[in-house]
Amino acid sequence: MTRKADHLLAGIENPSSIVNAGDEFIILDDPTLLPYNLYPYRNDGVIATFCEKGYACGKVNLREYRVEANGLILILPRQIISSSEVSPDFKGKVMLISERFADSIPLGAMLSLTRSVEHKPYYVFSSEAADAFKSYIGLCKNMMQMSGNFDVMEVLQLISKAFFIAMKEYLAQQVSPGKPASSSQEEIVESFLNLVEMGYRHHRNLDYYADKMCKSTKYLSRVVAESTGRKASEWIERCVIMDAKAQLVSSRKRIAEISDDLGFPSQSFFGKYFKRVTGLSPRPYREANE
Repeated sequence: MTRKADHLLAGIENPSSIVNAGDEFIILDDPTLLPYNLYPYRNDGVIATFCEKGYACGKVNLREYRVEANGLILILPRQIISSSEVSPDFKGKVMLISERFADSIPLGAMLSLTRSVEHKPYYVFSSEAADAFKSYIGLCKNMMQMSGNFDVMEVLQLISKAFFIAMKEYLAQQVSPGKPASSSQEEIVESFLNLVEMGYRHHRNLDYYADKMCKSTKYLSRVVAESTGRKASEWIERCVIMDAKAQLVSSRKRIAEISDDLGFPSQSFFGKYFKRVTGLSPRPYREANE
């Protein structure tokens, strides 16, 4: 089990709900979740959480989501996630699959997940789609618990491929059709946040994003501040710091490696940037959250 998966499983009160095939494919069937905050961390696999009852709240790449009954949220590798609240009556199913397993399906190619799920990770299922997902989870669980001389990973790959092929169009229809038209300012903010999520590791200067959007820096800054209540530079800063916190808490990388990963010219520069925003240097922050 990876350290990142351990973060998720640490909040499970009934470990008997966990069924797994190595570290590649894990199902949490109606887990009892403890009400605790999950520190932001960079996810290293695919997480699918389906809510049958109650609700759960958390963030994916700084955006807040509330998963309610018949809702499914899909989280991709390298996205930064955190949880803030789980209702006492939460009931549902969680599937954790490694990036290697996802690539073997191949999940991304069938669902065009790489971009569509980044924009819209949350889906509300019809009763028929909800039943199909629960049946898929149940079949995978049964295969993992079944004894016999067969390759369980190959079987799980075939079942998963069939399921997501069947669900491909259903999920794709929820990405754009029926979406209410946005105001021009909302579209600008959405484009800006998408660019920041893709580019913050290498570009922390607002001028870069303004140029990419063919807007003046002053205009972009004003629109973002008016629409979100937060300066555009603060959104860039938040992405950088959230990723840094995630790597410090949920990885064993050296601080110099994290600094390089985030595109800082030196570990010293990274340390000063991190302390300016958080009040702590990277090492004390890591030690305080171990």
